[in-house]
Amino acid sequence: MSGYWRGVLLILLSALALGSYGVWSKLLGPHFPPLYQGWVKAIMIALVLLPFLIARKLIVPIPRADWFWMSVFLISTAFTLAPIYYAFNTLTLGTALLLFYGSMLFTMYLFGLVFFKEERTWAKIASLVFARAGLATVYTFSASVFALLGVAMALLNGVASGTEVSSSKKLSGTYSTFYLSWLSWIAIAVTNVIVGFAIGAPLIAPTLTIEWGYMVGFALASFVGFWAVMEGLKYVDASVGGVIGLTEIIFGLFFAWAIFAEILTTQTLIGALLILAAAALPSIVELRRARAS
Repeated sequence: MSGYWRGVLLILLSALALGSYGVWSKLLGPHFPPLYQGWVKAIMIALVLLPFLIARKLIVPIPRADWFWMSVFLISTAFTLAPIYYAFNTLTLGTALLLFYGSMLFTMYLFGLVFFKEERTWAKIASLVFARAGLATVYTFSASVFALLGVAMALLNGVASGTEVSSSKKLSGTYSTFYLSWLSWIAIAVTNVIVGFAIGAPLIAPTLTIEWGYMVGFALASFVGFWAVMEGLKYVDASVGGVIGLTEIIFGLFFAWAIFAEILTTQTLIGALLILAAAALPSIVELRRARAS
């Protein structure tokens, strides 16, 4: 399997895991505050990863030359969990997804063009147009239902996520993606704990309940989603990865139908097809190029 297709499959795996975020957030929302679920989940994942990293000797010092991009990566990572959790629980699922993915996709395209000097091809431009059209078709909404803070949190999380996964391309060639993932969860845990205690967020004792089972499931989905997208972006352009990652919405729609029995309208299906076309177009062009060479 070529590196490009490995990258595509990894980003699709990430999309599957991250596509479940809305579901987990809705299930946990009535029971756990945003900052609390953020640092608890982050500590759970960091503790599970630590023995593996030690055994493989993957924990290494960060040289001064990498401090800038490592700082960009970790600071942006700190804003990638609690904000979208809050948005999912204050806005409709569709509205939160539209705001989040729209800002994330734009950020990844901007990073690809400015920092990685990625080629601006007709396929990338067309796929971006298809993606935005699909988003607008799937999710129509009224501004009157917006909670202003929820809107801000969804946009913030989108910019932070786009910055996080794009900046990881500057680091994933030097450091293990497991190590980068571990560092990102440490950053989330530290910042969420500090802010949580500063504002007096409540603490909830762990119990053997279904809600804590949801927390474990959310943690697993979060780890797979974070790791797979960083690993996948080692093989594909950030802008292409951003569009392929939009299939998260397709998975999100499926989970909403399967778990919450939400009905998929004709409008939703048309939008989903546009998003799939956007995700597939760069890969189709790559396949034709490979056959021609």
